[in-house]
Amino acid sequence: MRWADLDSLNHVNNVVYLRYAAHARTLIEDLPPGPIGQMAIQFKRPILLGDEPVVVESSVDGSQLRQSIGVAGSADEFATVVTDFGGYADPVDPAEGVHQADLALRRTDLADGGRVPPEQTFELFQETRVPYFRTVMPWMTPGGFVVADVRVRYHRDIVWQAEPLVARAWMSRVGNASFAAETQLTTGDQVLASSSAVLVGFDATTQRSRRFDESELAAMRAQLSPER
Repeated sequence: MRWADLDSLNHVNNVVYLRYAAHARTLIEDLPPGPIGQMAIQFKRPILLGDEPVVVESSVDGSQLRQSIGVAGSADEFATVVTDFGGYADPVDPAEGVHQADLALRRTDLADGGRVPPEQTFELFQETRVPYFRTVMPWMTPGGFVVADVRVRYHRDIVWQAEPLVARAWMSRVGNASFAAETQLTTGDQVLASSSAVLVGFDATTQRSRRFDESELAAMRAQLSPER
């Protein structure tokens, strides 16, 4: 664990969990064949900076890899990552009538072979969600909500292109203490990857979940797309 792994709440950044899982994945000799079609992560409790190493336990069942992320000396499970191999997810159409923004690829997003690796795609989605939330909820302070789980579906390879990708985002569900956001990374009329994220209200002072107030709920409900 490193200082650079932490976010503004002094928790290990969401994307770093995927990097831990990816590092552990390179040590597994009997990985299922074929490309990764889907990855899902569930965050159960935050990891804070400490002297104990992060431990990743991996098990393969058919075409699925399950990884449990913890901290040495603790019996708690801090996150789980489930990866489905065997082929890309079915194609989907680009969402219309939703928030759109350009997202430029960087050379550092690419792995060997010139493709964006699965864990870095989570980073791209995070870079899509954060500006979207700031646009629709500009009054929200850092730590007002945290990610509970994220599911990413890979439809095609994401390779280098000079022109930006188009990131599309919208709210799909709003509850009293949580909401769901959908995002797509697209180029032209193709969706390269799509993501579903569930986020919960969070109080950074008490480090506990919280319910949204009426002004927050109104702002989020205004982003619900009636036809989706």
